[in-house]
Amino acid sequence: MRPALQLTLRLAILACAALPLAGARAWAIGPNEVIAESARAKVTMADYEAEIDKLPPVSRAEFAANKLRLTQFLDTLYTSRVLAADARASGLDKDPLLARQIAIQVDRLLAAARYAQLEAAAGAQFDKSIDQYTPRAREIYAATRSKYAVPEQVRVAHILVKIKDGNADAALKRAGEARAKALAGADFATLAREYSDDPSVARNGGELGFFEMKTMDAAFAAAAFAMTKKGELSQPVKSSFGYHIILFEDRRPAATKTFDEAKGEILSDLRKRAVDDARGAAVRDVFSDPTLKVNNALIDQINIEGANATEALRSQLPKP
Repeated sequence: MRPALQLTLRLAILACAALPLAGARAWAIGPNEVIAESARAKVTMADYEAEIDKLPPVSRAEFAANKLRLTQFLDTLYTSRVLAADARASGLDKDPLLARQIAIQVDRLLAAARYAQLEAAAGAQFDKSIDQYTPRAREIYAATRSKYAVPEQVRVAHILVKIKDGNADAALKRAGEARAKALAGADFATLAREYSDDPSVARNGGELGFFEMKTMDAAFAAAAFAMTKKGELSQPVKSSFGYHIILFEDRRPAATKTFDEAKGEILSDLRKRAVDDARGAAVRDVFSDPTLKVNNALIDQINIEGANATEALRSQLPKP
């Protein structure tokens, strides 16, 4: 690519970062608008949309919002378009093996689209008749009620002082200073932002929210669950992360979700099962076709020749 053309392409690609993104197909610019082109190839908004549609919606937004990633993404798309054009010009698309590989890739894309179509239809049908699944959801809840047990939880905030350069005494002293100031009435969140080495402290002021014992470091959890009074401050607690000062805030006793609380989760599982069943039915239909004929003798031959070839290759490897 000539330098002038490369610069023009770069400017065109960078300009795309300003394009609005509000959904899968909510661009203000038409699909035929050209992002980049040369005498060898062209990339349009339609091309970009087709390629970006392979990604989850959140990732699409991230690409549009990040100039560097968007540039790299479009560079790759444009390069593929140019090299593909060169391949056609040199007759590579006429190569029998490559032509068959291309056809197989097309089949895979179409098969994936068909799966998605069947799954979307099954999901829509479930949503349309969701009330009919409520009795089944009640049966599942009654049979598996223990599954919806919620263990005891506590809510705390903390200040973490990491042990740096192996100096545990310095970390303990700093944790003690923070505790002393908290006992003297200083705002805990402010202290956490000053003293804590927890990377999330700027966002949450040391708040950890409700959690179960098994989800935290064992030493930290044992100390937190041993506390009982709202506003209680722990002594410095050593965990695998460093020293913590824990502020106890609340406790939730162990409980079991009611059916109404568990209903959404159960129905979501039933919906997934309905979608999976639709996918499985499509596969079963493929292999239950009465016109299907399988050349097992040929499959056996391929298998034997593959085994022989593998053994021949192994025999050529250097002996250990």
